[in-house]
Amino acid sequence: MTRAICWLLVLLGQPLLWAAEGYYRYPTLHAGQVYFTAEGDLWTVGVEGGAARRLTTHAEEETHARVSPDGSRLAFSASYEGPVEVYTMPVSGGLPVRRTFESSASWVAGWSPDGRLLYTTQEFSTLPDPELVLLDLASHEKQRLPVTPAGAGAFDSSGTLFFESPANHRNNTKRYRGGTARNIWRFGRADGEAVNLTADFPGEDHSPMWWNGRLYYVCDRDGTMNVWSMRSDGSDLRQHTFHRGWDVLGPSLEGGRIVYQLGADLRLLDLSDGQDRAIPITLPSDFDQLREKWVDNPLEYLTSLHLDPEGKRLVATTRGRVFVLPAGAGRRVRVTRRPGVRYRDAVFAADGKSVLALSDASGELEWWRLPADGIGDGEALTGDGRILRFEGVVSPDGSRLAYDDKNNDLWTLELDGGEQTLVSTNRQGVAERIWSPDSRWLAFTQADPNTFVRIHLYDIEQQRLTALTSNRVNSRY
Repeated sequence: MTRAICWLLVLLGQPLLWAAEGYYRYPTLHAGQVYFTAEGDLWTVGVEGGAARRLTTHAEEETHARVSPDGSRLAFSASYEGPVEVYTMPVSGGLPVRRTFESSASWVAGWSPDGRLLYTTQEFSTLPDPELVLLDLASHEKQRLPVTPAGAGAFDSSGTLFFESPANHRNNTKRYRGGTARNIWRFGRADGEAVNLTADFPGEDHSPMWWNGRLYYVCDRDGTMNVWSMRSDGSDLRQHTFHRGWDVLGPSLEGGRIVYQLGADLRLLDLSDGQDRAIPITLPSDFDQLREKWVDNPLEYLTSLHLDPEGKRLVATTRGRVFVLPAGAGRRVRVTRRPGVRYRDAVFAADGKSVLALSDASGELEWWRLPADGIGDGEALTGDGRILRFEGVVSPDGSRLAYDDKNNDLWTLELDGGEQTLVSTNRQGVAERIWSPDSRWLAFTQADPNTFVRIHLYDIEQQRLTALTSNRVNSRY
């Protein structure tokens, strides 16, 4: 049936396009058109969806697009000449014009009601302290807004600024509750100083948007990043989307509708009736990134490399796959072959007959034992993964593996029984790890809370930890 339809299109003189779904980011909305980033370029499509039209083709990535209030210009950030700078182009496409010339990255944040471009940069600070700057495109005059650190911002009709502070910390930890969690602030003519509107919640509040007397923003109060709103004084809190798992990202509001990213898709929320739907988008593209690619220098993709106990072979991890390579002449073995599964930090077991590697086959990183000759599927050694695990060090007798994790904890894993033991006493991070020749002792370095590094010795049999050096100086081996 598909082939018959294609021939019918040819007979009718219609062009054939290969359109497929993509990964859509940084959407913005204006006059029924959605502008977004896909394949590193800017595209546009109507709010009803369909085949999108490509606006840019440069090899560098264009992001953070925002349409001017009069609908004539599209502002975006790109690194055409090196640093990330702000550019504008006609909304229908055309030659981009560079608008900023900073030595620090400049990210488009939006527009003011009077048509000035709003962006954030660290250009004018001596410390990592992002500021919001208004740029008049006609006079090139810049106005630094007296609120720092600040990220995304939005204005109401009276000129009151609503902004997020601190700025985006680039931390992708879900449900983050740390000291750099963003809040929504207000700074207007009647405010002597900026007012924190979301101080009651320790999590993330960001991406402010103003419409019809209410401030809309993104928050994870219910366990997932969703769209919420409040009055200008922070009262009358309301939730507008109710997603679970996937977070709302990069929202943009225009005319009572919000377009945002959810997973790989774009969705449209109508605030008048609460209707929330996906925008069905396809990309008419040659998909050059999917073509077969020959790698001239495979070592550029190498993520780990280790010798076997006899020094005759190497185990290499590259692009999520594990290979055993001879140190001289010999056979090269592809150890892993499961499609859709990535491996990392592979090391040889003490006997050299198997390889120990981290695998995401279960959805979390778990330790696996894999045959070094590539024959067989291997076996899972752990099944309790919750966070990222990192490279392990095998004991000389082959009974245990010492590894650390994203919490900066140090663990030992019994390779036969699967029992795991927490070794480290704090979460300051572990550096060198060395086993004693008889495999009874594990030495490692770890910083104390005062940042000085100490050498510790762990007794495997007694499960006893001893600090060998003082925390008055740095000690390493």
